[in-house]
Amino acid sequence: MVQAVHQKDLKHISRWWRNLGLIENLSFTRDRLVESFLCGVGFSSEPQHGSFRLCITKVIIFIQVLDDVYDIYGSLDELEQFTNAVDRWDSKEIQQLPESMKLCFQVLQDTTNAVANEIQKEKGWDNVLPMVQQAWANFCKSLFVEAKWYNKGYTPTLQEYLSNAWISSSVSLLSVHAIFFCVPHEAKEEMVDFLEKNQELVYSSSLILRLCNDLGTLEAELERGDAASSVLCYMKEVNVSEEISRTHIRGMIVKTWKNMNGHCIASSPLLQPIINIITNIARVAQWIYQYGDGLGIPDRETKAQILSLLIEPLGIN
Repeated sequence: MVQAVHQKDLKHISRWWRNLGLIENLSFTRDRLVESFLCGVGFSSEPQHGSFRLCITKVIIFIQVLDDVYDIYGSLDELEQFTNAVDRWDSKEIQQLPESMKLCFQVLQDTTNAVANEIQKEKGWDNVLPMVQQAWANFCKSLFVEAKWYNKGYTPTLQEYLSNAWISSSVSLLSVHAIFFCVPHEAKEEMVDFLEKNQELVYSSSLILRLCNDLGTLEAELERGDAASSVLCYMKEVNVSEEISRTHIRGMIVKTWKNMNGHCIASSPLLQPIINIITNIARVAQWIYQYGDGLGIPDRETKAQILSLLIEPLGIN
């Protein structure tokens, strides 16, 4: 029954993606709809959270699109204009940009508005749009910092890198959307300062996602010449081999999990659903990058998991 619900959700989000027509105009970006939806299922698989899965899949898709815009497509001047446009949510800022970046901004703005309206309509929350817009602005600013580092050929220290990378990991962006969808309205007072009061939990999940991503995508990023990752930053800072750096990063992941486990229980039962989702984001990251870039190159384990969870009928003994 749960699988049937997920299949229905996947059909719905696939129809939305096809009708959007974005991928036909952005040839440089990844088309990873099903893999993005699989992540959403990993964040919250409960049947009653279908609206959240549809919303968060849209967010994950645009995270990938923007990541490719900043990593692959835009020049530094274009990215600065694009970042300013998202920071102000002002289409006047994009008039000099290529058509593909104009389209990207417009679709992001339209989708963000639609998601905020859906949250307000379904969950009764007020002032959703400003918080969601600010989260997207912070995300784009962090991507722009990485683009500037790459453009200047600058390799930051590991700590400097992580002070920005925990935001570019997108967990705080995902968490903002999750809060509105998964925290009941009666917990409004407790939710208001949730992210600020639980920043260590969000930071730990962000760190795990970023470090797992860096380990899983290092080879591809070296070939593309992307901005420095945590592995490369530590290699240059301490002057060690790639293998020693990878071992150090794996140790950081283990240490962060221990810290995160201590923050997994909410003081209020009403907040436990959002705690679970933030923790599940880290779990999904650990899994999807365990054998490489399971999101960017969705073969082997990712493909098998998609078939098992979403396509093949579950056997009943």
